Amino acid sequence: MQGMHGYAAAALVLGVALAANGAIEITCDYPGGNVKVEKIDEAAGVVKVAPDLRDTKHKWFHFDFTLSGAAGRTLHFQFPSNSFNYLATLGPAISRDGGTTWRWLNSDGTRHEPGNAFDYTFGADENKTRFAVSIPYNQKHWDAATARWRGKEGVTFGVLCKSQSGKRDTELLRIPCRKGNAKWIFAFTARHHACETTANAVMEGVIDEVLSGSKEGEWIRDNADCVFVPFMDKDGVENGDQGKHRAPHDHNRDYTAEIYTSVKAFKKLLVTESEGKQIVFFDLHSPMIRPRGKTGSSDNVFTFSTPNPRLADRVATFRRLWAEEQKGKALVYDGKYDDGGSKRQNARLAKARKTGLQNSRGWVEGLSNCWFSICCEFGYSLCGGVFTQDGGRELGRGLLKAASRTCSQASETKLSGK
Repeated sequence: MQGMHGYAAAALVLGVALAANGAIEITCDYPGGNVKVEKIDEAAGVVKVAPDLRDTKHKWFHFDFTLSGAAGRTLHFQFPSNSFNYLATLGPAISRDGGTTWRWLNSDGTRHEPGNAFDYTFGADENKTRFAVSIPYNQKHWDAATARWRGKEGVTFGVLCKSQSGKRDTELLRIPCRKGNAKWIFAFTARHHACETTANAVMEGVIDEVLSGSKEGEWIRDNADCVFVPFMDKDGVENGDQGKHRAPHDHNRDYTAEIYTSVKAFKKLLVTESEGKQIVFFDLHSPMIRPRGKTGSSDNVFTFSTPNPRLADRVATFRRLWAEEQKGKALVYDGKYDDGGSKRQNARLAKARKTGLQNSRGWVEGLSNCWFSICCEFGYSLCGGVFTQDGGRELGRGLLKAASRTCSQASETKLSGK
């Protein structure tokens, strides 16, 4: 899972050959890049592309490529013509400055149709434009974020383990309880599925809030150890893999088999470091690329219910407090799209467990000292509002405040004997 893969390499060969004649060039030779070029019809102005699935067993939608040589033209981009959606609800994310700034094709929040094609008019001086399924987030973005946390009291930057290839570090950020006698451990993971980029902005916001000096952040600092793993599938993130449905199974179905270094290391860390503490666990994800049917959940923020009755009231309290915190914010969480623990969902998870496919949330719920375990999903382009990195960080700050209040209120109730 490194360097250019077969189809992506073929795309570059095609692009370079065409570029030699002054024609359109498509590249994806950078972190997170992914494309399969099927055909470029210069005369008709049609570019046919598809995601490079690599070892993903089912259709999926991650792409990230750069096109040059089309200044002043309008091109039609066509993904495989079938019933599967490859574009987010607002269309592709677009950058004209090499990935520094991004906007959505329909940045006004209107729905783009269809889900497998779009037109784009390049400015007269627009020589190189990047298109992606979502706003990218990889190593360089994490490194930029960590700059604002370095030097903060107690914050340490370490390594959870080597990545699956052995060529990269899987980062681990720690914020220990400053009193040294933590009663809680708060654990946050993201990118179990490599393409799910919105989760990292949320994680940044969580860390910002812990270190903010707010009442909720100070309670965490005084009572909990915090650990953060931003890239559970580090190789996949940097290589531009789909990650979801990876053969023989993806990272978030590995909590029994432990074939991935990061899963094995995270399980060991949490069991070892939670001794004598209550575990609060958040696994951060992005959902399907756009809503299927009438639910609308993929364009919003939502969480999955727990089948564990011991944890249900705590999840309900957290949801209520988070919804209160997000009122009036750029990205809204209101609980309307939360999975209700449907019979079909619970049956699917039960079946997966029987075949040895356990997810992170379910594994943590099975630990005797698990106090809270939840999976949160953050839409790609619409996320209770038009997704931006700043909006994602604000969601994370609200999430941390709600989690802190949920736990601190429980502690106060226990101490008072109520």
